[in-house]
Order: sequence, then structure tokens, then C-alpha cells
Amino acid sequence: MISCQKTGYSAPIEFHCKPFYGGKKHRITADIMHTSNRKPLFKIEGEWNGVMYKKSENGESEVFIDTTTLPIVKKRVRSLDVQADNESRRLWRDVTTNLKSRNIDAATAAKRKLEDKQRAEAKERKEKNLQWQQRLFHLEGNLWRYNTPLSSRLT
Repeated sequence: MISCQKTGYSAPIEFHCKPFYGGKKHRITADIMHTSNRKPLFKIEGEWNGVMYKKSENGESEVFIDTTTLPIVKKRVRSLDVQADNESRRLWRDVTTNLKSRNIDAATAAKRKLEDKQRAEAKERKEKNLQWQQRLFHLEGNLWRYNTPLSSRLT
């Protein structure tokens, strides 16, 4: 669910897996809603890596966005040697490397090893009655907020 407190708009977004028999892969659907109305204003359907269509209540359809026409922006990430041990790319590097080389068994083993380690750490924290310490987020009511929101980093 994506929500904007400023405008009151929200959109529950669903990424669909390819069905076993037939059907398309990379599908996405969303209902664009406003807090003033329980019914969706319109629906979005299509492929997250292709064309998405805006479908109105009256059945009209128009292109919402064609992602194939957007420029590809290379991610900017710190190199692994300067990342902390618990940063995502560093944690998952063995899984990623093996997936890229199509070594599914090794990727599965690396994933299992990582997840077993995380489960063991969670069990140890529970036994010692320790709470996980958030570094980048804080809780406001029942919502998690990023400590330095994008708006404060752009000014």
C-alpha cells in the first residue's frame, strides 16, 4: 500500500506471479483511491516492466505509463568493502552471485545459510530479552518512518 497523507490518495498495489498454466508474467494491478471515497477512482493494470493502463469506471482505457520508454538509471551504491556486515547487498552477495551464474543449488544453500544465521540471532535476542535496535527508522504511532526523509535530503 502506498499512501500520501498530504493528498489523501492511496493505492494498494499487487505484483502477480505468473500462473502455472498460461497467463502473463510481470503483471501489476492497483486501485487508486481517495480517503473521501471508498470506491477506486480508477484502476491500473499491466506489466511492471512494460506498459501499464489506467482503466476508468466507465471502461475507458488509456496508457498510464510505458516503462520501456523511461531511461535506465544505474543504482548508486557503496562498494561492498565499505558496507557494514548487515547491509543488504553484502549480506546477499553469495545468493546474487550464484543466481547470476545460474547456480540455483548454491544460491539456495547461501540463502538458507543466511536465513538460518538470522533466525539464530533472533532466537538469541529473544532468550536475552533484547530488542532489535533500528538504525534508520523510528516508530511513529503504528507507522515506521525513515529518520532522514527524502524531503530533508533534497533541500
